[in-house]
Amino acid sequence: MPSPSSPIPFETTAVDLAKPGIPYDRAPMNRLVALVAATTLGGIFVDGYILGVIGGAVGPATDELGLSLAGQGLIAASALIGIFISGLVFGRIADRFGRKKVFFWNLIGFTVVSLLQLFAVGTWDLVAMRLALGLLIGVEYAVGTALLAEFTPIKNRGVLLGAIGACWFVGFIAAFIVAHFMEPDHWRWLLASSAIPAFITLMMRLRIPESPRWLQSEGRVDEAQAIIAKHWGPQYALPLVAKVEKASFTDFFVHNDWRRVVFSGLFWFCQVGPLFAIFTFINPVLDKLGFETGFGLDLVVNLFQLVGAAAGLWLVHVMSRRGFVIWTFAIMTALLLYLGLWTDQPPVLQLIVFGVFVFVIVAACAIEYVYPPEMFATRFRSTGVGFAAAISRIGAAGATYLFPLALDSIGVTGTLLLMAAFPAIGLVGSILWAPETKRTSLD
Repeated sequence: MPSPSSPIPFETTAVDLAKPGIPYDRAPMNRLVALVAATTLGGIFVDGYILGVIGGAVGPATDELGLSLAGQGLIAASALIGIFISGLVFGRIADRFGRKKVFFWNLIGFTVVSLLQLFAVGTWDLVAMRLALGLLIGVEYAVGTALLAEFTPIKNRGVLLGAIGACWFVGFIAAFIVAHFMEPDHWRWLLASSAIPAFITLMMRLRIPESPRWLQSEGRVDEAQAIIAKHWGPQYALPLVAKVEKASFTDFFVHNDWRRVVFSGLFWFCQVGPLFAIFTFINPVLDKLGFETGFGLDLVVNLFQLVGAAAGLWLVHVMSRRGFVIWTFAIMTALLLYLGLWTDQPPVLQLIVFGVFVFVIVAACAIEYVYPPEMFATRFRSTGVGFAAAISRIGAAGATYLFPLALDSIGVTGTLLLMAAFPAIGLVGSILWAPETKRTSLD
């Protein structure tokens, strides 16, 4: 029986033999890889921005529309529900019909739906629009990370894919800054402002070709080699990739080790559950911890996020994938238990510990966009990443929906103890099933 670190071999009928040459994933960085990275990071920036602006808009929207606690939680969680659905659907579509088409059209959707939020008048239309945005965000997770992984040289893969997580937080924090300087009555404009970075990224994506690895896995070797010759040079060639005649959604589960499939979603689930819940309702959390909220304190918290994102990128580079998830889950569990159990600690110490928690949970997220693309072969990569993203959003949506209700019923310390269950489960799952994929070939 294979170990969790070894995927079950695919059933193949042939091997695509490209012309002799250096595999293009061994080539140095070039202009095309930089463009693919920029457009992927741009899409993830938009994702972070869209999920971040709701934190600044939900308060004024509640005041104007009279939203209930359940309504607030549903609006905050609706985009995450959309990501769940989209990850399951569009990852498979991208594996079947190609990365480029799906990767382009979802940015048009981002722009249009962002602007439609200007016309929101109630709970359910806001839920519908945020759900639609979540469907589009799911495309970025499933397709963007797979596409970037397939273009990136092996030695740069960890850093570039890890930068996706850092860029997500840049978008998330940018939304906070824009929200601070925008009048509360203009919360619809705040939500619609995501159309600006979406349109800029859309224009950049016009110049991206199809993934050579995906073309090769489809048997379209000549097309793939033509892209490589144009952008890398005649001395580079396709790597050897097994050609799979049939790969349905069912085949994804049949031909991959079940432990790897489960873990790809589980670790992500356990990271983003407390992340989205706490950061979506960060002001109530800080209020109940006894801190006077305001721009200054929010800026300090966001500074911890930025530093944490940079540290996470560095840790992804220097640590093993398995060691990274085990240690970050262990530290997050300990910090949440500390905050939840010691209720009368000095305020300064409490703020420091909470800041360290923010730092660690943000750093931990750097691996979310690195690990899943490395776990699955080209034929199943978008499907695998989309599945993992979908499973992760069950945790994020559930935690975000229940968080304001838990704060109201059991208080902040009880809620933080409840959140500690997420990294604790992630720690156990990582010890049992986490594979090591660093610096391995994608196929």
